[in-house]
Amino acid sequence: MAVAAPGEMAATPGERHAGGDRPWRRAVIVGLGVFAVSRAGMVAISVFAWVGDPGPRKSPTHVAWLWASQWDSPWFIAIAEHGYQRTADDSPAAFFPLYPLLIRVATPLCLGKSWVAALLVANLALAAALILLYRLTDLELGQRAAGRAVFYLVAFPTGFFLGAAYNESLFIALAVGTVYCLRRQLWWSAGLLGGLAAATRSAGILLAFAFVIEYTQRKMKLSEISALMVIPAGLGGVMLTDWIAYGDPLAFSHTQAQHWGRHLAWPWQAPVDAMTKAGPPFTEIWTHNVLELGTVIGLAALLTPWLRRPSLGNPWLRKPGTALYPLLGLALLMFAVSFPSRYTSDIPNPLYSASRIGLEAFPAFMALGALGERRWVDRAVTTIFLTTQGILAAHFLHRGWVA
Repeated sequence: MAVAAPGEMAATPGERHAGGDRPWRRAVIVGLGVFAVSRAGMVAISVFAWVGDPGPRKSPTHVAWLWASQWDSPWFIAIAEHGYQRTADDSPAAFFPLYPLLIRVATPLCLGKSWVAALLVANLALAAALILLYRLTDLELGQRAAGRAVFYLVAFPTGFFLGAAYNESLFIALAVGTVYCLRRQLWWSAGLLGGLAAATRSAGILLAFAFVIEYTQRKMKLSEISALMVIPAGLGGVMLTDWIAYGDPLAFSHTQAQHWGRHLAWPWQAPVDAMTKAGPPFTEIWTHNVLELGTVIGLAALLTPWLRRPSLGNPWLRKPGTALYPLLGLALLMFAVSFPSRYTSDIPNPLYSASRIGLEAFPAFMALGALGERRWVDRAVTTIFLTTQGILAAHFLHRGWVA
């Protein structure tokens, strides 16, 4: 018998359509349950990250603030407070507007503290993402796989970013919602959510690819496929914002190249560089390259076998028409590695942030949820994920770079 993830239902996949079943009620209960447990874990990390720390005493408010003050977080909060301001390289343009806009809207509800609003928005989005991911996985792979999928997502080594002041959880919620609406043939809802995703992160434009995949498998009317245009409209809103603020509709791309050294490359170039130029073993940059490369290889290994047909005995697939998931997951992964950081003496990390951005390839966690039916897989994944996350999250709280 497989080990159940926290909050997982005991019913078999075939029982989910039984009379009286309430799939959304179950999704809310399990999703919020996993959310609560994961937040308790973050509280534990926030408490024990200071073992042996010689620094001054810290208040609970200060420790909470640390989750909203590291690396990318101040950029989002500054945009929420002051808008897109001019800098030497227009670097704020790299951060898409929807998350800062929601922070700005939520700030009055948080007594004017924008950092509190940033954490509130991220965590509400995480709760929504877990509920939607459970519902989608339950629809395709059954309740047991769904329970494990949401647990593995928050337990992933970089899963703590989902509750920090970053936009990953918002993007995942919108992307999963888009795919769920596609699978339920709610075309305009899918288009709207996809457009919002494209206004959150540049990878949101790939959700138009999901539309095309569904279009090839179903007989959609012209009025239905036209909902697809809402997704590039989301990116168009970003370009309009950049044009107004900086006079350059592609400022979000140009500043990524100038400030962070990101550039278009073949998708295999960055992984090869990470393997061949990782540096001396057990140094900081070597560890980062191992984390990033391990993420890319691991997620690709989960998604690639899903391309096989059910008739070939593929354990990932339980029903026809689900090729959307591996194709979208691999597209999201390839998009992340196709814009690597330049390999330079000061940042020898070509897969810069891949372990965090990899969280967005949510179909991989659906596949892992199905594979977790094997007890040894579930135990191995849980142990490795949680141990690594605890170490990385503590390092993050100490202002260390993770991803």
